[in-house]
This record gives sequence, structure tokens and C-alpha cells, in this order.
Amino acid sequence: MEQVTEDALRVWQAGVDAVRADRVVREQVRWDGRTLEIQQTRLDLAHAKRWIMVGAGKAAGGMLEGILEVLEGTEKHPTICGWINLPEGSIPERLKRRAGGIEICEARPAGVNEPTAKVVDGTKEILRLIDQATSEDVVLFLLSGGGSALLCAPVEWMSLETKVAITRRLSSRGARIQELNAVRRAISQVKGGGLARRSRAGQLITLVISDVLGDPLEMIGSGPTVLEPAPDGALAARILQQYAPDEFPEVVARLSQPGPSQPGKPLGAQDLAPGASAHTFVLANNATAVEAAVREAHRLGYQVQSESRVEGEGTAEQVGLELAAIVKELEPGSGWISGGEPTVVLPDVAVRGVGGRNQHVVLKAGSELLGDLESLATGGNSREIPASFALVSGGTDGEDGATQAAGAWIDHGWLDRSLASRDGILDALARCDSNTVLSATGHVLLTGPTHTNVCDLRVVLRGT
Repeated sequence: MEQVTEDALRVWQAGVDAVRADRVVREQVRWDGRTLEIQQTRLDLAHAKRWIMVGAGKAAGGMLEGILEVLEGTEKHPTICGWINLPEGSIPERLKRRAGGIEICEARPAGVNEPTAKVVDGTKEILRLIDQATSEDVVLFLLSGGGSALLCAPVEWMSLETKVAITRRLSSRGARIQELNAVRRAISQVKGGGLARRSRAGQLITLVISDVLGDPLEMIGSGPTVLEPAPDGALAARILQQYAPDEFPEVVARLSQPGPSQPGKPLGAQDLAPGASAHTFVLANNATAVEAAVREAHRLGYQVQSESRVEGEGTAEQVGLELAAIVKELEPGSGWISGGEPTVVLPDVAVRGVGGRNQHVVLKAGSELLGDLESLATGGNSREIPASFALVSGGTDGEDGATQAAGAWIDHGWLDRSLASRDGILDALARCDSNTVLSATGHVLLTGPTHTNVCDLRVVLRGT
């Protein structure tokens, strides 16, 4: 492996390490037996009878691990109970030995980012605990990316099967995350502030690891503890009609009617229990990972520029083309680090392969660079490709689509070995089969669960 490739992978890993859930909790949360200090806020919890810890998401296990470590560092340990929904295989090893009174439910298969019957059952347990809370209790809600699929309680008139079918349609047809979450809030008893409205605890504290660029709280996990904006049934109906016209007529009709799915008044603080207070803290986000990756690149001697941006309107193919152009523009010893989360419009299931948005980004960039090499070989005027470069793109959660990979990487060596395969690569891109191509050449990122989730991180470096 070339030095520049090793450096790019090291830079990417530094970004992921900086947002590991247990780490950011230990860095930002303090407990002295009386006061819980989070960032610069101090909360007096001396008289709390119980801490009810509930949560959902790919990073919820790591966050719980961090919280338990913080509590163990003091003599006065509160009485705790709770329930956490996680993906299978994502329980931190140290947490398996000391979860105490907290049930940890592996509620969905790894790589399958949609709710299951086990998720629904786990959510019922979370709501049961929330319902039982009193003014003398504290609810500590741990939320991260993946929380939408791991915290599921459909409205009473909708089945889980219909809810999953709606999400699949919207996702496969390129709906933006904002649109997807607007629908999720409208068809859920727990999202869109539903969990907060159920709580009767004296303190409701939400800790967030954000997987949405810009950290709009109502969109992270579809905002279970965010009371405003209210779920909007009419908006959800329009979005559903746009992406799945006439496929869910009964759902559209129910959402279009004023009622529980379309409250007549904005929800606000008055919807909390009398005398209760609520606090939300974002502990890490995509910018945190990008900044840490930049620091590591600087430490390794590269001059880099960076960006963390909202890409809801952009596709993975567009990002791949942008990264290919950056490869050709970089000066020796420089780099580009970016974060985001583009969409992938999937082909028909009959021809669809296996892949993920990060692998699609990398393969699209590789295909474009291969086209430039072909053009140069035949006397074309394409810009010269650096002999020493590396491009990495991966999901910080360790998952990329329904695969075991977090993402993928390429360098000039991959281009040299793949030049004769461009037609097959173009076919794979058309069928969203990037994993088949990149795993065959040994260019996928295999991290396993990282216990965090702050969207995607991309690194492009040019050697000297």
C-alpha cells in the first residue's frame, strides 16, 4: 500500500475516533454525586430518586457506556433503570459486563436500517418506562443516527408493514432526509416530540450524536423529544403523493384530515409535565469528525481544505464526479476533507446489486478517472492524473447500505489494475452494485460497528 493511501486511511480513522460515543460523553459530561454538568450547563439532580436511561441509535450503546463510566467515577451512584434499542452486534464489549439495571435490546439486524417487530416491542418498553416516570425521576434519553429505525411506534391506525413500505418507497426514490423525517413524524406516536409528551419526569435530558448536517434537532431521529415544529400530516401527505403517487391512498387520506396526525396548534413547553424541564445537548456531529481529520492531516504534513455540508439535494454520483475533479486539481502534499450524506436513486430491484452510497461515490470517482486515463492514452486533452493520490469515503457508523463495509477507497494502483474493467464498472454503477466491484479488488473499508454515527467522511490526499 502506498504511503499516501496509508495516510488517507489514517486521517479518515482519526475523524471517526474523534466522534466515538463513549469518548465524547466522557469529555463533555461530569457527575459529582449531586450535579450533572454537560458542556457548560449544570443540573442539580441531588434529589432524583431514579435515573431512567432510554435510547435508540447506532451510537446509543457507546453513549451508555460513557455515561456509566462517568457515574462509576463517583461515590454516589444513582439508582438506574432503562432500555436501549441497538442494531445487532453493536453492543460495546465493555458494556456487556456492566449494563446494570438497563436492558439492551439488539432490535434489528446489522445493515438493515428499518424497524422490525422487535424494535416495536422495545419501543413499547421505552414508553412504559417513560409513562411510569414521576416528578422525582430523571429521564436521560440517548439519541443518535439510526434512531428513526430503532425507535418505532406507528400511529394506531397504521401497521408496521405499511410504515416500512412507505419508508422504502421514499428512500429508494431519492426523497431528501428532510422529507423522509417529515413523513416519519406524522405517522409515529413517538417521533416529533411524542416521547417528550409522554414523559412525566421532573427532568428530561437528551444527549445527541447528530447524523444530520446542521444539527436540526427535529430531524435527528425525527425528534422524539423535540416539541416544535409539530408533526404536519398535510405536508406528509403531499410528500407521499410526490414520491409514491396513488400507492398509499388510505394513508394519504388519513394524513390529510385534521386530527392527531395534524395537530391544530403548535406544540410547546406546555406539553411537558407541570414543573418539568427539558434540556438537549449535541455532543458530536459531522463537523467534529471533519475537524479531527483535518488536524491529523496537518500532523502528517498535508495542507488541506475542508467542508461539512448539507447534501440532501445532491446524489452520490455528483459527489463522485466532484471528488474525481479534486484529485486532478490538488497540488502535491495537499488534500481535501469533506463530510455529508448524498442520496442514491436505486434502480429496479430486479437488476439492483449490492452497494452503499459511499462505495457508489468512490466507484463513480474511479470510473471518471479511468475515463480520463483512456482519453489520455488516445491523445485526448484530459487533465493529467497524479501518480500518487488516495480517495477514501466511508460512513462513520461502520455501515454503508446493506453491506458489511463502511465504505471504500481507491488510489492510482487501483486505476492501473482496473483500466480494462471500465465497462463492467459502468454497468455496476447503473445497477448500484459497487460493493461487488470494490470488494473483489480488496478496496472496501471494514471497520465493524464504530458505536457512533455522524454521516459520512471523505478524504482525498495527493502525495508529494
